[in-house]
Amino acid sequence: MPQIFNVKNHHLITIDDIYKLEEISDQKFDLVQRILLIDLGNTQQLLDILNNTKTQIRVLSQIEERDIIKRKSCIISSTNDILAYANSKIYSRKMPFDVLEEIRECKKGIGKIILYHQLEIFKKITEIGYVPGKYIFKNYSLFHMDHRICRINEIFPIQTK
Repeated sequence: MPQIFNVKNHHLITIDDIYKLEEISDQKFDLVQRILLIDLGNTQQLLDILNNTKTQIRVLSQIEERDIIKRKSCIISSTNDILAYANSKIYSRKMPFDVLEEIRECKKGIGKIILYHQLEIFKKITEIGYVPGKYIFKNYSLFHMDHRICRINEIFPIQTK
């Protein structure tokens, strides 16, 4: 089992947390990796720009049990490279109905749906991490009207050139 280095913060992740992760993992992250770890915006749009490509979401699985939707997805480039994976838990009781219906269709990413519906959200990153030679990751929650509506774990494979 690979070693996992991570930094948890129940307030907000800052650049100091990235420095701490670099120190404990003895790994220096490049600019793109640092941006991916700390970004509070829309991941798919950011990957479009960083990779100079049009991306799309591929929903690998989605299961709805009780009031929780569990989704596994990936963001792929126009050349079918996997740029990111996401594991999401969506709390359907707290999600506006029209947003929830679009999530159930499995055609778009959660972030793009939220942008389209102009849902006011707060994104709180609670953990960042690194698995040597494999990937970096971040865990965060999305809040709407003081309610957690979603938890997301994003995984960014280390690009080998």
